Amino acid sequence: MAETDPPLDAAPLLAAVNPPRSRRWAIMLCFPLFLALASPWWWTTTSIVRLPLPVERIGALESQSDPVITTLVSFTGEDAAFPKAPPGRADFPTATKLDALAAEVVKGVDGMLARDRPNVRGTRRWDVVVNGPKSVRHRVHIGVSETAKPDWPLEPYVQTSYGTADVPPGTVVIPIHPSMVSDLNLKRHYKIALVNALHNLLPAHLPPVANRALAYSPNITLSFVVVNEDAAEGAFVNDWDIDGALRDHIFPHLEPLSPVFNFSIESQVLYHAPLAFEPAQQDDGWVVDEDGMKMFVSERWTPDSLSTNNPVLKFLLFVPSAQHAPLRLAANATSFLIPQFGSVVLLNPPAEGGAYRLSLDALDAPFKQFTEHLYGLLSLPALPEKLHHCPEPASEGKTRAQRGLRDPLSLWQLDTIFRVRMAENAAEARKTLGGIVRLVDKIKEMQLGPGVRDKVLGAVRRLEELPETAQDMSPLTAFVLSRDAVGLANEAFFDPSMMGLLYFPDQHKFAVYTPLFAPIGVSIVVGLLREIANLIKKRKAARKAAQAKKDDERLDNGTQVVSEAMTTAREAPAAARLRATTTS
Repeated sequence: MAETDPPLDAAPLLAAVNPPRSRRWAIMLCFPLFLALASPWWWTTTSIVRLPLPVERIGALESQSDPVITTLVSFTGEDAAFPKAPPGRADFPTATKLDALAAEVVKGVDGMLARDRPNVRGTRRWDVVVNGPKSVRHRVHIGVSETAKPDWPLEPYVQTSYGTADVPPGTVVIPIHPSMVSDLNLKRHYKIALVNALHNLLPAHLPPVANRALAYSPNITLSFVVVNEDAAEGAFVNDWDIDGALRDHIFPHLEPLSPVFNFSIESQVLYHAPLAFEPAQQDDGWVVDEDGMKMFVSERWTPDSLSTNNPVLKFLLFVPSAQHAPLRLAANATSFLIPQFGSVVLLNPPAEGGAYRLSLDALDAPFKQFTEHLYGLLSLPALPEKLHHCPEPASEGKTRAQRGLRDPLSLWQLDTIFRVRMAENAAEARKTLGGIVRLVDKIKEMQLGPGVRDKVLGAVRRLEELPETAQDMSPLTAFVLSRDAVGLANEAFFDPSMMGLLYFPDQHKFAVYTPLFAPIGVSIVVGLLREIANLIKKRKAARKAAQAKKDDERLDNGTQVVSEAMTTAREAPAAARLRATTTS
């Protein structure tokens, strides 16, 4: 700046840079005021909903055992199946004879169970009623049959779909030849046959679900696939009578399972599915060893499936090419099961090349093995060895046994399936509910809204209703309750609302909010401290000024008092002289 320039007035510049104190306070206080007004909205939108769970009820369910459901069995019998009393002796009605026989059977089974050690002793899960109503589905019938074996022991069987009006399907029949009715030991043979049948059909201990079996799922897809190794080499399958094979071999076993599973079926033909390994060559062909079976199903095979979320069981009919034909397994078997996946059946093609069609007769043997594998993959109980095959009606063609057709599931097997799956589902539901409680207690950021709580309460309520079904003697009702309970428990556990804040702990919140609010907060705090310091200084200065003013006033007052005192002192002698003069 030149010496000749006029001096600048700094007041406007200082006023712009340093606004009045009131404005500075307003600017600083608007931020805390905004946060205070926005805090309720922020708290409402970011707060975690954690509704209470029935912890005590879930804890009680975890220590609860599965209910023992009693199955009611109706005993019926023909009058001709019991000998007539000799002349001169009372002849009791058939119902009375059945009552006595039923008591002996119950006593015999209870005696068998009592002989077991206490730690492995089971409980009889059935009871007997003679000539029960039609609502009792489980029945045992003693009848006379000309086709029965004319010697001991008796051969009980389960009546299949071609039953009669007196013997409905699913009835356990104790057949006896007319020539054996008069035997003196007839009652003992009846007792042995009935004890063996009931004790094996309704065992005291439920069979466990095999590890190779698929875990329970209400919806299952069955995929039947013809796998040609290479349609360009040798004979290959281009068509097959899949409809007939399913009708005769598979559908009779799926229809009784409709209360348990919802099946969907697919089928297709693959024309190029090469092996991922080289089988061992022998004089009579090619052999797949155990290591080869483990890698038999290749990832390069791409059988299509319309199923998205449902588990799929694949039944593969493998047709080797001319390069590897004939092909067999190491133990001279033609099929093997892949746990929780499906099964493979080998079918060597004819020597003549070209495409050919698999007829129903050609599919009987492979589908017989598919049926056995289906039982293993779904953990379906087979009929006990103590029971025999139901006699077939006369027919002109091949019998069921000759075709390899398996008897369909009976009511007795379904009863075991209901109980086994009920126990599996109930245990899984209790485990899942306990896991939810522990997870919510461990992760404080986990949200628990009304939807999740309602699902948990629904699962708990259904598990608590299971013991009541034991009194109603309904394994199907118990199974439905357990199925719904495990479904609700899994839905609650995997609910998306619970997973939203699972991986967003407190340290992440600080990491997000600190870069946003720290710079603003530091400026506000520093400015606030500075204004408070200036305010304190101003107040101190004001107090000092006031004190100085008071001191000045006191000093002025003191000077005036001294001046007045001196004036008074000067005026006092004159006043005294005036009073003396007046007196004289």
